[in-house]
Amino acid sequence: MSITTKLLSLSSVLILACSLSAMAKEVNISILATSDVHGRMVPWDYGTDKADLSGSYAQISSFITDYRSHHDNVIVVDAGDIIQDNQIERFHNVDNHPAIAALNAMNYDIMVLGNHEFNFGIPVVDKIISEFKGKTLAANIYYKDSGKPYLPATTIIEKEGVKIGFIGATTPFVPEYESKTGYVKQMEFTMPIAEIQKQVANLKKQAVDVIVLVTHMGLDNENNKSGTGVADVAEQVPGIDVIIAGHNHQNISEKIINNVVITEPHRYGTVVSVVNLTVDSDATNNRLKSKKSATLPVKSYPADPTIEKIYAPYHQQLRDIANQVIGETDRDLVPQETIHGIPAVYMEETGLTHLFNSVQLYYSKADVTAVLIDNKKAVLNKGKITRKDIANNYQYTAGETSIFEVTGRDLKDYMEWSAAYFAQVQPNDKNYQYDSVRGASKYMTYDMFGGVKYIVDLREPVGNRIKNLTLINGKAITDDMKIKLGMNAYRYEMLVKKGGPLEGRRVEPIWNSRTAIGDEDGTIRNMTIKYITEVKQGKITDESNHNWKVIGINP
Repeated sequence: MSITTKLLSLSSVLILACSLSAMAKEVNISILATSDVHGRMVPWDYGTDKADLSGSYAQISSFITDYRSHHDNVIVVDAGDIIQDNQIERFHNVDNHPAIAALNAMNYDIMVLGNHEFNFGIPVVDKIISEFKGKTLAANIYYKDSGKPYLPATTIIEKEGVKIGFIGATTPFVPEYESKTGYVKQMEFTMPIAEIQKQVANLKKQAVDVIVLVTHMGLDNENNKSGTGVADVAEQVPGIDVIIAGHNHQNISEKIINNVVITEPHRYGTVVSVVNLTVDSDATNNRLKSKKSATLPVKSYPADPTIEKIYAPYHQQLRDIANQVIGETDRDLVPQETIHGIPAVYMEETGLTHLFNSVQLYYSKADVTAVLIDNKKAVLNKGKITRKDIANNYQYTAGETSIFEVTGRDLKDYMEWSAAYFAQVQPNDKNYQYDSVRGASKYMTYDMFGGVKYIVDLREPVGNRIKNLTLINGKAITDDMKIKLGMNAYRYEMLVKKGGPLEGRRVEPIWNSRTAIGDEDGTIRNMTIKYITEVKQGKITDESNHNWKVIGINP
């Protein structure tokens, strides 16, 4: 080969190299994620009938619009629990569900089903899926009879030549949550890790450049069952780049496990998880250069008028319903003070806890009942009582009363577990403290009991705090006594699970208010409204008689 030919050949190589270099570029892609918005369509709390600017889809919409105005290649996803809570469940059967209409207006690309989507039966789930213009994904839901997948497991979205593969998954505990309704008896919810592994392999065969898991699962394992939290997924499933979590109502800006970026956008639409991907792209290859995430609050954003317009007719209906007067009380039923740092409603029997337990005792005919007040600002003042007062003070929309026949020992162990929500009082303590782990949990696990008299002594160690326990008639409760215990079935499942205070002692319920009275009428909220209007003829007084109290710090 002549020198001239060699020079020409080298020149061609240099030209080609320069050409390929010119074609190389950096592609920036953003994924905006929401989860567990729970009916917060506009910045309004229909339990209290007050504005709540902490978060909503309407504010999220303004955030998304602003973000898109400054960024190309934006993908928007939701990880579930959309159509339940904040009274939106009243509209689960309407055509063109307002929450799905809002997601469509915001151009969401992907939706994953949360456990609360199944609260109303598969026909409702089918309806919202059909109305959603994006892709609904689930890698671990199957029809039992045919074994066929209920939904597509994955989808691929391409931005500037970069292929992002998305996998959807849902908590496998849905059948357990719906065990009393039978709503999902025709479906199988499999353990997610094996399903996700299979879908990662399928996406790799399709030569995707990035793999993102969107799942209604929290960081930690649920009910202590391995493989049900995304930390286990990140450790055990290689090939995932990003996990968008939900379900646990945690604000996880960014957590890295096994080189997987994990984020969770809290709850009630307060934040948006923003995942930023940077990909080096050229004519022959795409390489994920960096990935990072953060949760950004939306409280400073105004409500988008488009979303407000979608929800306007429902907003007014809910406000009208919330303000319907159902009765009146001749005195304040909840002391508005703290007792050594803890709201009084948790420190002694009040008219409010007595009311909720009286409702359950009346309709269930149980011997003993338990109630949770998951609102540290519970209030029911002298004067008119409206529907919103009941919803504000009992916040579990679907909560029901189920009767379990237990022993006196079972009841005592349950009550000791409840009392362990508080830390032991030390000699120099001036205030009560919540247990460091349970007090920080998504779920409040402190119940108050009706049909009994007792004292909780927080000076004592866990397991020895319940004192002077008797039935309301003064009869002592013995270990072998048979007791009909009325309580929420979800709480019962927590007690009998592995590691729970009643592990290995499971019994089946002998009565359920939603079965006996009706799916809607049998909720604790609606039984309370019925009790006030029909049994008490609209007149409520404080009949608590202070049947229980917490002690441990001297006045």
